[in-house]
Order: sequence, then C-alpha cells, then structure tokens
Amino acid sequence: MARESDLNGHSKWIVVGLLFLVAALNYADWMAIFSVFPLLKKEMGVSDLVLSMLGSSFLWVYGASSPLGGFIGDRFNRKQAIIWSLAIFSVVTFASGFAQTGLQFILFRVLLGFSEAIFLPTALAHIATFHSDSTRSLANAIALAGFPVGAGIGGFYGGYMGDHYSWRAGFYVLGIVGLVVALILVVFLPGHPPSSDLPPHQAKVLTHEPPLRKIAAIMSTPTAVCVIILAFGLSMNSWPTGTWMPTYLHDRFGMSLTRSGLIMALFIYVPCVIGEALGGWWADRWARRDCRGRIGVQIVALAVMAPTMLAMGLMPTGTAVTANLLVYSLARGLLEVNSMPIFSTVVARQRWSTAYGIYNLAGTLAGSLGVLFVGSMKASWGIGYGLSATSLFLFISIGVMVMARRYLAHDIKNLAADPLAAIAGDPCYTPGT
Repeated sequence: MARESDLNGHSKWIVVGLLFLVAALNYADWMAIFSVFPLLKKEMGVSDLVLSMLGSSFLWVYGASSPLGGFIGDRFNRKQAIIWSLAIFSVVTFASGFAQTGLQFILFRVLLGFSEAIFLPTALAHIATFHSDSTRSLANAIALAGFPVGAGIGGFYGGYMGDHYSWRAGFYVLGIVGLVVALILVVFLPGHPPSSDLPPHQAKVLTHEPPLRKIAAIMSTPTAVCVIILAFGLSMNSWPTGTWMPTYLHDRFGMSLTRSGLIMALFIYVPCVIGEALGGWWADRWARRDCRGRIGVQIVALAVMAPTMLAMGLMPTGTAVTANLLVYSLARGLLEVNSMPIFSTVVARQRWSTAYGIYNLAGTLAGSLGVLFVGSMKASWGIGYGLSATSLFLFISIGVMVMARRYLAHDIKNLAADPLAAIAGDPCYTPGT
C-alpha cells in the first residue's frame, strides 16, 4: 500500500476541495425544487401525489442507476466520469426551468437522477485513492460537507427566487454555474495520485473484473452488507425530512417559503457540516487505536438520531422543531462520513465505486419509499407524525451496526488474503481489534 507520505499532499486536498464544490452543486440542483412546492402547486395545479413523485421519481432512477454509476467509476477514468456527470446534470437543471406541466418536470427529475448517480460513488472512490487510512474519514467529511452546504443553499435559494424573482430563473442560473465548474475541473482536478500507477497487465486485471463478480464479492462481506442496510435505515427518514420539512414548516407553523428555507439551511445543513467535520476527525483518531472506531462513531450517532426523529412530530412549536432538527442533523453528520472509509477497509480497491453504488441504491430506494410514505400520510397523520414513524428504522440500524462491529476484524483478514486486493495495494490495517 502506498503510505500517505508517498502521496502528493497538495493533489489529495485539491481533489477534496474540488469535489466538495461539485457535491454542493449536486445537492443544490436537487433540493431547490422542494422550497417551491407551493408555487408549483399553484402555477401548474399539481396534486400532493405529483409533488411526492417529483422527489420519488428522482430517487428511484438515482438509486437504480447507482450500481451502474459505481461500475462506471471502477471501470473507466474517474476524473472523466465525474466531469461528464456534472456537465449532464447541469444541462438538465437548466432545462428544468422550461417545464410547463408536472409530467414534464418528472421527466427532467428522471434525467437528473440518472446523471447524478455517476458522481457520488465515483467521487468518493477517487478521494479514497488519494488518501490513506489516517486521513480518509476527514477527507470524506470535507467532500460530503458539500451536500448539506448545497442542500442548504439550494433550499434557501429556491425559496428566495420563488418569493422575489422566478423559480424558473433559479434553475437557469444553477445550470450555467454547473457548466462553468465542469470547465474548472477539466483543468484542475488531478486524475490519479502519482503513487497509484500499476503495470498495464495488473491495471487490466483490476478494471476488467466482471460486474457480477464485483457484486458477489461485496455482498459476501458481512461488514459491507451491514453498512448497506444502514443506508436503508438512514434514508428512510433523512430524505423525507429534506423533502417535506419546508412544506411542514409552511403549512403547520405558517412560515414563509424564505424563512422555512433559511431554517433548513441553519438547523439541518449547517449542523450536518459541523457533524461531518467532527465525525471525520473523531473517526480517524479512533480508528488508529481500534479498527472498529469508525463503526463506533456511527453507533453513537444513531443512538442520538433515533430518539430525536421519534420526537419530531411531537414538537408543539416551530422553535421546538428547529431545535430538534439541530441535534438530529449534528448526529447525522457524524454518521455519514464514515461509510466509504469502512468500505475501503473491507472491500478491494477495484470494487469501491461499485460498493458505494449499491449503498446508494439501498439508500435511495428507502428514501423514495419514505418520501411517498410521509406524503401519503400528510392528509391523515400529518407530516410530523409521518416523520416520527420513520424513526423505527434508525432503532433497527443500531443493532445492525453492532453486528458490523463484530464482523469487521474477520473481514479485514479476508481482504488481506484477496489476491486482487494485493495487486491494488488496498489498505488493510490491523490496529487493536
């Protein structure tokens, strides 16, 4: 394995910084629409079910395409895959401003889901290639912070543009900005770390591994399976929260679109960024002493998230809801930054993108079901109680990750015996178990 000191110190952090920027655009493009749901309902006359479909159709396609996106990241040049993903989803975002009906908007969301599915597994695998175990969680934390930053900006920006200008103009501007950033990546994004070059015959073995063999190897690794189940449990409440919270604050507590968007930014996305930074730093330190440290951080986070999500529908005022959101989001940040670093500890390098693609599939499938569930309960239970009900999956996830903690050392040993992992120089560290 290439030690961290062997890697280009500037290149590895340039990669993180640029992919943070793309991640922010990725989520800004996705989240901007949710702050203008009331405007779409008024202008296009769409039903609550169609509004739910705007979130769920994206998730279905994004999830179904994620394993393919991960395979593309393992099979082809990761830099080029990232740039093409950004360029395509920016064009789709720009075109969304021309939608005239709910059906047309759903079509654009489908295209957006397909184009964005390539980015995340490829980007995180690209980062993991540049970083060793001593900085991998922190690097993920910085890059993944782009998602809550982008979601916060997108939520506020969408509401602000809807209130003061035009929601259509908001999509035009986001699309143009994305294309400009794609040009920046062409020039400045490093393609691979200097220490990652392999002889041609070994590189061919790694990149041409059949997709089904990749998937079989991943799904035969218990720790990886537990992390994939975790994605399902987490997304059953995190995606519905991001989708329906602005509407909940608007309808239940009479907040304006601008104010509800601002609350989303300050009490969901800012705490999440702080949690990610803290979680990355804490997990890297804990993992140096104990290979189970990253899973330990995730268990702590789940133990905080589950009861706060359960309490979501019981909060009597908007102030109480926002305080509860702050605690939930801080803990969520601790959790999310450690999934790819765990994969990179128990899965061979040429399977990293595919593993995260499967993780995304599980998460987005759950997210789409959660969005539909909360939307369908809106007229009877209400959004708040619907969100509270999804906490069940967080309580289940605590038990799943306790199991992962027990499997981890065994899976690390199995990775050390994998001949393909040896060729790739995968990290396989054995601190205290």
